[in-house]
Amino acid sequence: MKTLIFGAGPLGSLYAHLLHKSGADVSILARGERYSWLKKNGLVLQNEITGHKDSSQVNVVNELKPSDAYDLVIVFIRKNKLRPVIEVLAASHGVKNVLFMGNNALGFDECLNRLPVEQVLFGFPGAGGGIHAQVVRYADREKPNGERKAVTIGEVDGRSKERTLAIKSLFESAGVPVDLTPDIDGWLKYHVALVSPLVGALYEHNCDNYQAAKDKETLRALVRAAKEGGCVLKQLGYRKRQPYQFNLFYWLPEFINMMAVKGLLESKFAEVAFAMHAKAARNEMKALACEFKELITKTSVDTPNIDALTDFSS
Repeated sequence: MKTLIFGAGPLGSLYAHLLHKSGADVSILARGERYSWLKKNGLVLQNEITGHKDSSQVNVVNELKPSDAYDLVIVFIRKNKLRPVIEVLAASHGVKNVLFMGNNALGFDECLNRLPVEQVLFGFPGAGGGIHAQVVRYADREKPNGERKAVTIGEVDGRSKERTLAIKSLFESAGVPVDLTPDIDGWLKYHVALVSPLVGALYEHNCDNYQAAKDKETLRALVRAAKEGGCVLKQLGYRKRQPYQFNLFYWLPEFINMMAVKGLLESKFAEVAFAMHAKAARNEMKALACEFKELITKTSVDTPNIDALTDFSS
């Protein structure tokens, strides 16, 4: 499967590296200074959980031409910067399938208005991180000896197809677990319902996850905001996110959830995967919060904690 990773940020770089190491036919699209650096030096990555440093010479391109042929393009571009990417893909007649990987609260109309539904599917990465001095610093597991976090993938109609299973096999051949979901739209919405208050709590503490973990009022507001978001989505008819362990958040008492969130925020994984990204992506997080507030206006749910934690204007 000839694959193009569209976007050479931390996650595009990580998955291009892993696919290349597995022997896959993969290229990565980068631009500007990032393109020039990668052409000269290749991908350089530092796993912040295990301490392992690695590099690879993945094929690097700086554009997707209309005549370029790929079986799969995996897009790792923030939601608030997707529009020009969609236009490039719409003009690329040699691309068979497109997998958009990232946050999304409002559904897929922006993509489906320009791309045929049979061409696209959606998902979310399991890793997180950032880039410092062109080196990718990432976390794709919680413990040094733990398994990688799974990527999540789903078709718009919820049914696994031949291409869905082929993409699943592609990731798994690189050692990346894959969860297939029958409701990728609902999955992504519930993810934003949790991550938006989470990054709001981080912003209250200057993206210091360890300090946020010490603030009981912040933890309480975070838990309440996430539950408010769940109520919004339930009223709109969206079922809870899989796997089932995630749903425990909505069933367990507040003090237990506060303990769980505190443990998460005290972790190195949270520092790399959450705080590092939040610091670099304030515009994306603000856009996601605005998207979710559009959903709130369609319900009768009161969301005082969401309102307090997702005011990213400061």
